[in-house]
Amino acid sequence: MKTKPAPNYDPIKVQLTPYEQEIEDSIDETAPLIHASAELLTEVRLAAKNTLKVIHGGKRDGAGRKPREYVRTTVLLTPLVREKLETLALQHGGLSRAVEAAIIAQH
Repeated sequence: MKTKPAPNYDPIKVQLTPYEQEIEDSIDETAPLIHASAELLTEVRLAAKNTLKVIHGGKRDGAGRKPREYVRTTVLLTPLVREKLETLALQHGGLSRAVEAAIIAQH
């Protein structure tokens, strides 16, 4: 990707199409600039801010990980307890279910 224009490029010498030349000729450089009121500028800035907020950056609705019913937890067990847990897992259908059953059984 080129980041600089060619060294011989001169925007004044660029040939315009007839349509572009018509636009250029229709501009009255002697006409006074129209200054907007403070209220109008505030309204335009607010509208632009609201529009840009929707299309530029920030989080998108529905993006990210979805909430889950369960919470991931890591525990360290001795090899003997791990063997017992694996035996319970065969009965309950998984390690998480076995841990849940063991904890619920304690209360």
